[in-house]
Amino acid sequence: MEKNFQKGAISIVLAVLVLSIISTIVIGIATLTIQQTRLAGQTGQSVIALYAADAGAERCLYEVRKEMGIGCDVAGGGTVADSLDFNARAKYTADYNGSDTITSKGEYMSISRKIELNW
Repeated sequence: MEKNFQKGAISIVLAVLVLSIISTIVIGIATLTIQQTRLAGQTGQSVIALYAADAGAERCLYEVRKEMGIGCDVAGGGTVADSLDFNARAKYTADYNGSDTITSKGEYMSISRKIELNW
């Protein structure tokens, strides 16, 4: 009778051990999947923020080259800021230092990216 009890106890311990190993593996895979999904979403937001920064830099450069006298093209440098969509979620701010550098910052949701133009 005691041998049967020991076999049953060993079987239960072995089953719990195997289940805990499988559970650990499943939790690890689930964690990696969630992290990768978050990163993929942030990559899309990052691209939009980068394009917003690029749009700001291009607008500022256009104003400086056309010598418009507004926005970025004022004496000693200037700043221009705007949004790219009607909801104002994608924004940019571009600064011109008055000589040879434009720095533009694009923002979308919680992500921001910067571009600097030198000539």
